[in-house]
Amino acid sequence: MPRSPSLASLALLALLALASCSRKADPEPPVAADQKSATPAASLSASAAAPATPPRPEPARPYNVVLIMIDALRADMPWTGYPRDIAPWLTAFEKRVTSYHRAYSLSSYTAKSVLPALTGHYPSAMPRDGYFFTRWMPENEVITERAQKVGHRTLAGHGHGYFLPGMGLDQGFDDYRLLKGTFLDNTGVHDVNSDRLNKLGKELLSDPKNASQEGNKRFFAYFHYLDPHYSYTKHPGHPDFGNKARDVYDNEVHFTDKWVGDFVDWVLAQPFGERTAVIITADHGEGFGEHNHYRHAYEIWEALVRVPLMIYVPGAPPNRITTPRGHIDLAPTIADLMNIPPDPTWPGKSLVPEIFGAEATPRPVITELPRADLMDRRRALIDGDYKLIAFGDDASYQMYKVSEDFKEERDLVKVEPERFEAMKKKYLEISATIPKVPVVGGAPLKGAPRGQRW
Repeated sequence: MPRSPSLASLALLALLALASCSRKADPEPPVAADQKSATPAASLSASAAAPATPPRPEPARPYNVVLIMIDALRADMPWTGYPRDIAPWLTAFEKRVTSYHRAYSLSSYTAKSVLPALTGHYPSAMPRDGYFFTRWMPENEVITERAQKVGHRTLAGHGHGYFLPGMGLDQGFDDYRLLKGTFLDNTGVHDVNSDRLNKLGKELLSDPKNASQEGNKRFFAYFHYLDPHYSYTKHPGHPDFGNKARDVYDNEVHFTDKWVGDFVDWVLAQPFGERTAVIITADHGEGFGEHNHYRHAYEIWEALVRVPLMIYVPGAPPNRITTPRGHIDLAPTIADLMNIPPDPTWPGKSLVPEIFGAEATPRPVITELPRADLMDRRRALIDGDYKLIAFGDDASYQMYKVSEDFKEERDLVKVEPERFEAMKKKYLEISATIPKVPVVGGAPLKGAPRGQRW
């Protein structure tokens, strides 16, 4: 039987326990302020306190899609830092959409930029004639034709001779209307018509045949607002910035902004508005002296090919994306929004995932000017901050850091030779994947070697 502890032993044990309880714990090693949250206890606490990451919203396909192109609208707008308040409605709308601050048209003038954007292919890769006022061949498959195949309605309203039947831009439309008196004006656009186009658009979308939402039927509607296009007209009742070309242009942008805004507000207020996506962009930019170039076409400077691009989709969070994107992505995006099977030969990609919150991963962008009777060939690669321009049949190059040099004033070919060689290599690799489609007919091609028809 074990012996009971003596009173002395009990007293000694009590003293030891008291000493142990009263002794201070050894100090913890110092932890920097930015490291404290990395300790296990702090991490557990932070994890417990932090709200769960909300899931990304999902697209509610199919949507109606309204595409608005504003002719010759430059990229330097109030939402990108331009100091004049020239587009108050668009500036407010830009806060509600996915806005691309470095978007590129496919070419630098209407005839070479619009139909390629609607087909999802580069203009030089499409059957066409060789004239400045380009006629597109019927074998080009337009996104409207793909929409018709799945039962969607397609409609358009325009007011310039580029859109006259026979040029190819009416292909695949169920209801295609031009403003009365539309003609091919090859010296400038003298017909002010944003107000009448606004009215025509409302008429088209008030027609039950066009706006039906029965089942999963949707509509694709394209409207082309021309008024910022040269010749510039000063509009009373809108800010008078002066009499220089850019001053009058800014006044006309303000005028057009009013009518575009009125139309889009009307569209979204209709019963079909909650199922309607709106894409607002420009077919090209406009030059006001950059490289001594005025108006557009003939070259592919930033002022001529960098354009606004806003995409509003119900349920998608507002976002601003500075990763370069191009109009080569418009047809895949429209197809995705409308549940139209994509063309596997499209070089572009749908923007819908990044509109709904996916990362906008960098990829190269191509813009170009195919040869025609009045213009030599140009092609540019935009990759990250840089842009490489190839002249003629890649006979010479210029390179600019266009993320900070919008006017392209500092050619970096000799300043950054290693980057130039890398850009050139990538440019030639991508160019090799773009088919060289010869033009149809006998138009002479400026700068082309004898016998070359592209």
